[in-house]
Amino acid sequence: MKFDLHQVLDSARDGIFIVGRDHRLVLFNHACEELYNVSREDVINKACWKLSDFEKSWREAASAGGRISYGELGAKKERMVLPHKSGKQVWVETIYTPILDEETNEIAYVMGVIKDITELKDMEREKERLQMEIGKIRGELGSKYDFSSIIGRSTPIMQVMKLAAEVAQENTTVMLVGESGTGKELVAKAIHYNSRRADKPFVALNCSAFPETLIESELFGYEKGAFTGAEKAKPGKIQLAYGGTLFLDEVTEMSPATQAKILRVIQEREFEPLGSVKPQRADIRIIAATNKDLEALVEKGQFRDDLFYRLFVYPITIPPLRERPEDLEPLIEHLLEKFNHDMAKRIQGIAPEALQMLKNYHWPGNVRELQNVMERLMILSKGETIQVDDLPHYIVEAMKLSHSREPGTGDGIPPGFSLENSVNRFESRIIQQALQQCGQNKSRAANLLGLSRSTFRYKLSRLKGLINRN
Repeated sequence: MKFDLHQVLDSARDGIFIVGRDHRLVLFNHACEELYNVSREDVINKACWKLSDFEKSWREAASAGGRISYGELGAKKERMVLPHKSGKQVWVETIYTPILDEETNEIAYVMGVIKDITELKDMEREKERLQMEIGKIRGELGSKYDFSSIIGRSTPIMQVMKLAAEVAQENTTVMLVGESGTGKELVAKAIHYNSRRADKPFVALNCSAFPETLIESELFGYEKGAFTGAEKAKPGKIQLAYGGTLFLDEVTEMSPATQAKILRVIQEREFEPLGSVKPQRADIRIIAATNKDLEALVEKGQFRDDLFYRLFVYPITIPPLRERPEDLEPLIEHLLEKFNHDMAKRIQGIAPEALQMLKNYHWPGNVRELQNVMERLMILSKGETIQVDDLPHYIVEAMKLSHSREPGTGDGIPPGFSLENSVNRFESRIIQQALQQCGQNKSRAANLLGLSRSTFRYKLSRLKGLINRN
């Protein structure tokens, strides 16, 4: 079967034209007619442009790198907008290729291939828009998690901010130590968004949230076929945090095997996904956190001492809320403003007696517990001011108990009196009663006491720990 060259080229989806040595168009296919919105009869054998202009740039390229082979196409490219016959404006990219005379090695023709790249340009514009949007979001995150987002002006919290600000610009590994709910992740984000890695990802992993069999795949990822069910590769947190910060919360919950692998990541700055034999670079900064006494765990052999020294390069201790009572009122005002905005409410403040009760409460769940309590108060309060009746039952009862056990003004404080122990005993009794009343159902007991499940579980585990120690 014979093909006519013009027929074949007319079947091409891309525009194709050829300019001869005499500067005239010798071929102009159907796709060119569509793109340029002109008839080939109007342009064939008409002067197009001088080959000498193209030949000059071609010769310069050839002299720089020797003779240019036919395989090195696209010696010259250009993009432009053309009026399509449909009336739309289309973006095109033209790639010019010389056709050489085999005898003289001179350029005899130049072939132009025109591609409609309108969709590509739309994608490029969308990419630019998304990059600008990402930049804007990162800027907003940076402002949200700058050091001013850490509420409080007490001496302990100011020391935390001072230490965090000093280490932010470095690549140093940071260890955050503090009770649950003190805001360790907030401090970690403030460090990240004030560092040279601020435009890269902040990736958090709670090591206590995964069983030992899954923690390694979450951290390091895995290759397709690494184990039964691994139908496709999955990147781990280390890969997702590339160039940025990896926040390892509750780092003491890692198994000895995972501790050894994290140690290698810190020392060698590389890791291997499960099922892979090729190491990958770990360009990350590690910020770790714990609510436990890490040195005591090392002494007991429950945490690697070499990893301890790698993580404890720059420790920052975040104080519990009870040790910075002067920060409580600013935190309450901040949360009032936040929840008023989020819930479209207009609660003006807290009645003095209710505020005093909140100030006197010992807040074992720290800022997280305060946030949960304030959210509940905003939901339940019917007036413009939060009253004592709106407070959770366990806070009111704790304050009544502490007052009932307070020594008289004339008697002085009796030896051995402890407000914290008194409150702990009261909470233990109330929680046990709630569990009995709810048939040991923790969700119902938490709801009965006006607590979130996480706060209830924390209080239950904490009180069990106190009972075991005593």
